[in-house]
Amino acid sequence: MIQFFEFNKHILHNKDALVPPNELINNTENFFKWIRHNSKCKSLRLDNIDISEIKEEIKDKIFLSIPHRDHPGWRSITLYGYSSIMTNSYEHYKERGFDFSNINPDWTDISKFFPNTVAWLQKNNPLKEFNRIRFMILDPNGSSSPHKDFPNGQFLCGPINLAITQPQGSEFVLEDGGCVPWKEGDYRTMDLGSMHCVRNTGSEPRVHMIITPSSNDWNIEAKELACRSYLKQITKC
Repeated sequence: MIQFFEFNKHILHNKDALVPPNELINNTENFFKWIRHNSKCKSLRLDNIDISEIKEEIKDKIFLSIPHRDHPGWRSITLYGYSSIMTNSYEHYKERGFDFSNINPDWTDISKFFPNTVAWLQKNNPLKEFNRIRFMILDPNGSSSPHKDFPNGQFLCGPINLAITQPQGSEFVLEDGGCVPWKEGDYRTMDLGSMHCVRNTGSEPRVHMIITPSSNDWNIEAKELACRSYLKQITKC
């Protein structure tokens, strides 16, 4: 893990991101597919928002989180899904015999302790349908192993990640993509088809929220947001 960080962290982020072909710009569906699979973009900043209410609400409730996988220092709070104690992917549980065919994901029992966060999500979340929403907490000295979530090449515009806290010493590194330039309030989607890992060498927990789209994928409004955001971002590269 350390070798992965040291090799990739100083690479210029989004150095290879491409300018979109002109014929795609006015076709949202095709432009979105190009961004997702062909743009060579490592992370796309969708927006920067006021997360003060969410930050205040989670501050005294981090203790409600439970361990996530076997990554050291990882904890999670599942606000929306099949269960508040299911922090892994649904495929993980299906492989262990869970049958979700007759139930649907919903706001979990723990979500009632986060009324402001739930209200914000219902009003502002660009994904109108989703499968899972989790707070992900990475404690000081916590890390993940280098891994990829999608094995078949670039996959941007999957889950959306919202930075609630981004303490000094927190680094999210992508293979050949450097460090993602996170700031509190950033709404980003990242190429999870690239090897990546995260660590927190700081003294405070890193708190992000991950919103996973439904099986129906991104809705048209979210796709339009991605297209606008890409054009805005590429002009700054």
